[in-house]
Amino acid sequence: MYARIAQLTAKSGQVSNLDQAVRDRLLPMLKQQPGFIDALGLHSDTESNQFVGITIWKSKEDAEKSLASQPGQQFRESIRPLLESDPVFRTFDLEISTVHNVGISRAASSS
Repeated sequence: MYARIAQLTAKSGQVSNLDQAVRDRLLPMLKQQPGFIDALGLHSDTESNQFVGITIWKSKEDAEKSLASQPGQQFRESIRPLLESDPVFRTFDLEISTVHNVGISRAASSS
């Protein structure tokens, strides 16, 4: 599995609009993408304008196709006015997850 982390910084006064856009438009779009497994949304407890989104995918290819897709590009363009700067994306191979049962037996056997 594969994970993409997006870090976003909302403009002052736009946090609730960004939250609503993610909830109402991004999540339904992601659920339609091939290979999409799960999403998590995190707000900083110390910097109210900081948001981190983590998406889990079956493969790197699925994640890349979604990001490059027309709906993905349209969503990023639609939230641009809400953001201080462009989102920062980082990608990772998902090695261990108790929720998705990834790597658990491998981690347990190495202890």
